[in-house]
Amino acid sequence: MLSELAQYAQDHKLAAQPGFKPKSVKGYIHLSADGTFTGVEVLEKGADPVYAPDIGSAANGTRYCNPLVEKAKIPLCMVEDEKKDKNIPTKHTFFLSMLDSGVEYEPKFSVIAQALRDQETCDAIIAALGQHKLKGAAPIGFWVDGTPVEQTPGCAAWWSEFRQRFTDVPSSDLPRCFVTGDLAPALTTVPKVSGLLSVGGHTSGDAFLCFDKDAFQSYGLKKSANASVSEEGMTAVNAALTKLIGDAPTFGGAKLVHWYSREVPDETDLFGAMMEGFWGDEAGDEPEPAPVDAEDNGEAERSAMNRSKELIDSVHSGERVVAPLSARYYIMPVSGAGGRMMVRGWYEGSFEELYAHIDQWFADLMLVSPGGKGWTKPPKLEALCTRLIKLDGDPKKIRKSMDTLSGRLLDAIINGNPLPDEVASRALHYIRSGMLSSESKKKGDKADQTQQEKQVQKDPVRLPIEREVLAYQLLKAWLVRRQRQRGEQNIMGTDINTSPHTAAYNCGRLMAVYAAIQENAMDVNVGVVERYYSAASTTPAFVIGRLAALSQYYFSKLSEGSSIFYQKMLSELFSEIDLAQLPDSLDMRQQTEFAVGFYQQRAVIYRKRDTKESEK
Repeated sequence: MLSELAQYAQDHKLAAQPGFKPKSVKGYIHLSADGTFTGVEVLEKGADPVYAPDIGSAANGTRYCNPLVEKAKIPLCMVEDEKKDKNIPTKHTFFLSMLDSGVEYEPKFSVIAQALRDQETCDAIIAALGQHKLKGAAPIGFWVDGTPVEQTPGCAAWWSEFRQRFTDVPSSDLPRCFVTGDLAPALTTVPKVSGLLSVGGHTSGDAFLCFDKDAFQSYGLKKSANASVSEEGMTAVNAALTKLIGDAPTFGGAKLVHWYSREVPDETDLFGAMMEGFWGDEAGDEPEPAPVDAEDNGEAERSAMNRSKELIDSVHSGERVVAPLSARYYIMPVSGAGGRMMVRGWYEGSFEELYAHIDQWFADLMLVSPGGKGWTKPPKLEALCTRLIKLDGDPKKIRKSMDTLSGRLLDAIINGNPLPDEVASRALHYIRSGMLSSESKKKGDKADQTQQEKQVQKDPVRLPIEREVLAYQLLKAWLVRRQRQRGEQNIMGTDINTSPHTAAYNCGRLMAVYAAIQENAMDVNVGVVERYYSAASTTPAFVIGRLAALSQYYFSKLSEGSSIFYQKMLSELFSEIDLAQLPDSLDMRQQTEFAVGFYQQRAVIYRKRDTKESEK
């Protein structure tokens, strides 16, 4: 893990020279070649940080400070509070001594030292800072004769020599660095990395390696002796982490840090495809899957997945030799925990393996569209996870409750494993809750309604299914992966087929037909779905008979054409079902089969109905 991060920093030229650190500068003091103060340059908010020498944790003590870029009060000796700033004069003296020691390396240091020793010049600088509303705590730097001193050629050479007095150890005691493999002085404590504030990180950053508790120490070794890393190695690792965390999406309460061992073009980025489904301009930003036109049979442009497949096929056929196919992927979810970085998982493998697993994931999710024409598109991963949350739940608890399950879902996708049973359990609950929610709206609930909920009242049959299609996709994926793991032959398809199905699946289909009969016959406040779905999906033997009896009344309200349409559909279903063997109760797998059967039969009803109407 450490070596892969260091290699990434090296490949992308991210690693700064040891002893240098990115720093946010509020303003620069401009001096001429003879030390004359010429003004203050205030940097815009959000300006890129500059790499400057950093003395590390020693700057937090009472004697030392950072060179060149520091809080304004230290180089200017601004004592604003006698109690809080009692160490400022000592640090000011050390700041000047560092400049004096570097004159041989960089002559511009003497210009700064001369200006800071002149009280008149210091007063003018302090007054100018005040005009720009920069206080003593604002980090400042120095430009001399049009050049920032931290970027001068002599600065790096001077700092490389000067800082050794803080890190020198006898050569016989040098440990081997876990990152580079070289013998080098070990850091006592490693610098922290920022970027995890939104996922539990500390405001001052979080340490990737930390041994400050007894539980983290082995064989009586203290702190970094448990896993010694050199400053050079850790600088590279932290540079990579800073870049990767900044680019990482948040998922399941963690930052999904990810990269490849070699350059992979954006158009074949499989991680983006996994997170975004149909992503970029081809996908749109809507989390709900949109139906694909029937003509493309579900084979619409699949962005990164299509391009990745073309790439893989071309390598196997010998058309290409140099390709990212040889790249390895690395995925590392991280979050903050008490100032330490928590690695919540580690995944690595070949580009081709990742493609196979993501392609299988999309195939497992695919269902016939709610309208019966074409297939649903792969949805965003974050959108899928919203279907595993209770409706009307406390927003503050939503993310926390999903953290563990989201991680397990990600693990199953990346490794091609079966989905956790909790996925099916929560998806089933979401569907039932949605139907109960639809019932409350029909009864006249005065609560604010979304645009989608308003449309439910216009078309109570179809739209609730579209709203919950993501939950049905999850159920289908859970079921087919379970079937595949057990070596079953009759794997659940994307649409209804003629293969023999279980009693639970056919009961779901029956439920869909009876609901459509009632909804087509008359407009009622509470329909068959809202009233009977939950009971039918768990105890069908006690409900199907009741629905059959009710349907006789609804048939009398149908037109002759519609009556024949539904009678024919029921006859086809009853030819596959033995009513005497309807199960009294359904376990979770059977409830899932019931739900998928209900959804797919609904799609068939709309497809046939639309076809019938178009023929008239």
